[in-house]
Amino acid sequence: MSFSTFYESDNTGLPDEKRTNMSLQRKQIIMNEISFWKKNKLLPEHYCDFLLTLYAQGENQEEEQTENASKAVLAKNQKYKVILYVVVGLLTAILLASLFVMTTAVFIPIILVAVAILSFLYIAIKLVKNKSLMAPLLFVFSALLLLGLSFKVWDIYFVEEPLVLIGLIFGNCLLWLFSGLMMKLVYFSISGVLGVLLIIGYYIFM
Repeated sequence: MSFSTFYESDNTGLPDEKRTNMSLQRKQIIMNEISFWKKNKLLPEHYCDFLLTLYAQGENQEEEQTENASKAVLAKNQKYKVILYVVVGLLTAILLASLFVMTTAVFIPIILVAVAILSFLYIAIKLVKNKSLMAPLLFVFSALLLLGLSFKVWDIYFVEEPLVLIGLIFGNCLLWLFSGLMMKLVYFSISGVLGVLLIIGYYIFM
């Protein structure tokens, strides 16, 4: 039986993965056999080297094809992730704009923003375990929406009370600070500290 006959036989009718594993096993058997012939001088050494090189090249080609396929899948997944990031960012921007653009039925954007905040936080907490880039982005988007919601509540109910606005901003800053410390998000901690310092400075110098 020739090498090619031994290598190709009995591969039909099997799943691709199993067929690939069997092909690799048979190829390794052939290479071991050729190495045995070379060691025991059953065939000329240059002929054995040629056969070993031939089969090794085939194996490298299969490995290269597998690696290229994996890279293609990763690139495709990365593209989808970027699209998802952009979509969520645009949704956040639209919700923020709706808070201040809609002058009638103002409760609708308020409810939508509140639902978005809760949804973003729920998804972000789930994604934190996987160390996904989407998790910190969702936290940032939630913080922006909450800040916008705070301004909207002040604008509707307490527009003549500037101290209420300052208190709401101060509360947001404290929330950023504690969230950053609890979840080890440095940018949240820094933003919270800076916000608190600015408000304290405003009271001191004003």
